[in-house]
Amino acid sequence: MSCILVVDDEPVVLDGCEATLTKTGYEVETTLNAEEALDKIEAGRYDAIVTDLKLPGLSGIQLLKIVKDKEPETDIIMITGYATVQTAVEAMKLGAFDYISKPFTPDELRSVVDRAIERRRLLREERLRATKNRVAFEYNMPADLYYLPEHSWVKVVTENTVDIGIDDVFQKTIGVITDIKIPSKDTIIEQGNPCAEIYGAAGRVYKLLAPVNGQIAEVNELLKKDSSLLNSDPYGKGWIARIRTSDFAKELANLLSGDAMIRWWLRREIVERKTDRYVQISALNPNFKHEIAREPGGENIKVCFGCGICTATCPVREIDSKYNPRKIIRMALLGMKERILKSDFIWLCSTCYACTERCPQDVKFTNIVNAIKNIAVKEGYTHPVFTAQVDLLAKHGRLYEIDEFDNRRREKLGLPKLWTGEGSAAKIFETSGLLDILKK
Repeated sequence: MSCILVVDDEPVVLDGCEATLTKTGYEVETTLNAEEALDKIEAGRYDAIVTDLKLPGLSGIQLLKIVKDKEPETDIIMITGYATVQTAVEAMKLGAFDYISKPFTPDELRSVVDRAIERRRLLREERLRATKNRVAFEYNMPADLYYLPEHSWVKVVTENTVDIGIDDVFQKTIGVITDIKIPSKDTIIEQGNPCAEIYGAAGRVYKLLAPVNGQIAEVNELLKKDSSLLNSDPYGKGWIARIRTSDFAKELANLLSGDAMIRWWLRREIVERKTDRYVQISALNPNFKHEIAREPGGENIKVCFGCGICTATCPVREIDSKYNPRKIIRMALLGMKERILKSDFIWLCSTCYACTERCPQDVKFTNIVNAIKNIAVKEGYTHPVFTAQVDLLAKHGRLYEIDEFDNRRREKLGLPKLWTGEGSAAKIFETSGLLDILKK
């Protein structure tokens, strides 16, 4: 059973939080000040701490800093009044998991605590897999966006307009999203206040915080028809709304991007004080895995946990040790799109389906490779062998050139001569667009 510590100087708030979370199935302890909270933290380990920003003596921000230094894995949820929303946003930059504004409902409290506990479970599972498979735990989000960490993102469209959407980590802690409620066009939203309601399993509602101030200029109508885009393509077709901003440059101070985002994750995730390598690669495309999943055959790529059975089973691997199905999937999940599409190894699969038969996750690696090949061809990446074959077909109508020597042999065998000149194949390829694809 997860244990939650609630810190607030109002007994009525403590009683309400304790009643709500106890009914949800959590073990709850309460205290009226930060000093006593620190004593409790020293004596026991909590899965999450819910604390008011304004406390007598040590403030909620000071408590946050101390706890994150001593117990960095403990998630902290801030309670704030409307006037201190700005401070709460700053607290998230310091490592707070989330915040809720007074007055809040029991469902709002349950939702944010459940999400914190679910995120903690996901991290533990990822770290356990990393230990078993010797694979580091990675986050991969577009480098050209600005983030309100673990909530929402912003993409600059023009000088005065931006697109906003749901952060991938926020989505993962909810699970399958069943619906979304977005404010109508011309609605004013404020940074740090709810801008959309996300519906998860069992009708649970989660409030998505706005990353900017502004007026809604356009709503993504696709989400009204297909909310699953928030799960499958959160940084692409799953964008939520386009916002007209008034002072985006000022609001950037509360958002993170690039190296600042990496440093934030380093503080957030290095809880075992290990010296792992962290690399920022601007060429990574986090939408690549979603793109593959939308191709026929690639649907299950995101459930791969890197056990390596596909690699151990592969006959091509026996011949060429550089060929590694597990590595190909890992690169795809990391977003190494260009490197994969330009590579030779995606064309080496023998389509024996041995890996598919043995995969415990039903990933179907052979089908995934075919999906990647389809994407490669669409974007103009083809192996030189195929280019050479098409050139031969275009010139001679067959995969090898016929000369007079071949026809003399055919004549001796009583076979008719084959035409050796150029024919209509080149025109067929030109009309079909195949030559244009190969020229990319």
